[in-house]
Amino acid sequence: MARQKQFDHEAVLDQAMRLFWQQGYAATSIQDLVEATGINRASMYGTFGDKQRLFLAAVDRYVDQISAARLEQLRAPGSAKAALRCYFKGMIAFAQGDGQRLGCLLTNAAVEIAPHDAEVAATLRASLRAVEDALFEAVRRGQAQGEIAVDKDARVLARFLLGVIQGLRVLMRARADEASLRDVVTVALAALD
Repeated sequence: MARQKQFDHEAVLDQAMRLFWQQGYAATSIQDLVEATGINRASMYGTFGDKQRLFLAAVDRYVDQISAARLEQLRAPGSAKAALRCYFKGMIAFAQGDGQRLGCLLTNAAVEIAPHDAEVAATLRASLRAVEDALFEAVRRGQAQGEIAVDKDARVLARFLLGVIQGLRVLMRARADEASLRDVVTVALAALD
C-alpha cells in the first residue's frame, strides 16, 4: 500500500513561493526549500518534480493568491480612475509593509529567469497579459465614465500602465522611498487625462 503524503500542499507552495520571492530562483537551493517547507527531498521531488516545476507551481500560487486579488481592485464598481489609484496605493502600501520590499515574484522572475527559460517566460507572459487586460478594462471603463481621455488608445494606455507597474516593482525591490513611488504614480495617472 502506498504511503499517503503527510503535508499540506498549499502551505508548502506558500512557503516555496515566499522563499523564491525573497531570494530569487537561482539563490534558492533545494535544501533551502526543504528547510522552509518542512518536507523532505523525496516528498518534494515526488510531489512537484524538480526545482523548476516547484517554481512554476509557486508562480501559479502567486497568481491565484496575490495577483488575482490585486486585479480585483481594478474591477471595483464606481470610478475607474479611483480603482486605478487604489491599485497603485495598495502596491505601495504592500511594499512598505508586509511585502518588505520584495517587489513582485513575476517581475523578479521576468528579470532573472525568463531570458534563460522559455517555459517560465511563457508563463510570465500569460500572467502579465492578464494584468494588461485588467488594466485595459479599467481604462475603457474610465473612458466611458469620462474620467480618461477618449482620444487615447485604451490598449496603449494599458500597456503604459503595465510598464509603470513593472518599473514600480523594480524600484520597490531596490528600496526606493515611498515619496518617490507616489511621484511615479501621480505622473502615470496624469497621463490618462
